[in-house]
Amino acid sequence: MYKFVDLHCDTITTAYERKQNFYKNNLHIDINRLNQFKTPTQIFAIWLSKKYYKNAFEITNKMIDFFEQQIEENKNFIKKVTNFENIKTSSKINGLLSIEGGESIGNNIDNIYHFFNRGVRILTLCWNYENNIGFGAFTKSTKGLKPFGKEVVKTMNDINMVIDVSHLNEEGFWDLYKMAKKPFIATHSNAYTICNHYRNLKDEQLKAIKDCEGIVGINLCPKFLTNKNVATEEHIFKHIDYIGDLIGYDKICLGGDFDGIEETPKNLEDVSKYKNLFEKIEKIYGKDILEKITYKNFYKFCEKNIKK
Repeated sequence: MYKFVDLHCDTITTAYERKQNFYKNNLHIDINRLNQFKTPTQIFAIWLSKKYYKNAFEITNKMIDFFEQQIEENKNFIKKVTNFENIKTSSKINGLLSIEGGESIGNNIDNIYHFFNRGVRILTLCWNYENNIGFGAFTKSTKGLKPFGKEVVKTMNDINMVIDVSHLNEEGFWDLYKMAKKPFIATHSNAYTICNHYRNLKDEQLKAIKDCEGIVGINLCPKFLTNKNVATEEHIFKHIDYIGDLIGYDKICLGGDFDGIEETPKNLEDVSKYKNLFEKIEKIYGKDILEKITYKNFYKFCEKNIKK
């Protein structure tokens, strides 16, 4: 059985909105399919559409309540984890919480402490739009982090909440790079040189993530993999090859974005199909690189940076 860590999915939000459960559903991820792997770790993000922005703090808490309810109902199979020790000693599926977008924080620094105390260990500073922290890549803004955003970065560094730069615009990225005291990551972003989508990372950004000892999760969204109409595993390998050659295979992880994307690459329709991808990665790159990408790179990062 393969072991893996995936840095990003939107299953909490999608299941909450569609009134689906975690054990068995018609989404990309459920416990029934995760059980086909050996103690997998899935980072579950809470993502909010614009309709929730006015009550983002309250809705995020409701989604955490929903997540914890699902964990309790399925406690024989899955556990909520908050640090590396939890993950390392677990014999179950591991669920680690993240928040995708600082809208949940509003303009109150205390909300960062609140969510950390609820188990959130990763925060994506922006989604596609502008918020109190900065600007998403979709805005095409040339402005960087806002004063409140810089306060958020400092606070997150102080409490060891991991900063995620996926969706952040370039100017905000470089503001973060200049001031960050801790490693930051891109949970679900690909290489801009291979596919020139605004959500992907340029070479200098990838090098900066290596420089700060961060990691990058390969996103399965077809639009981020290729400019062609259909994405295949070959397009995934192109991003792995490029990022591996540029910053090293010890910086690459999985960041599938399952349940947050409408389409998937061919033959990767849901999380159970990771087995097919892993078989091909092992055949092409060998077992050592496979294990680095699927879990060892995250374990190394987690051991140093997600301790509480």
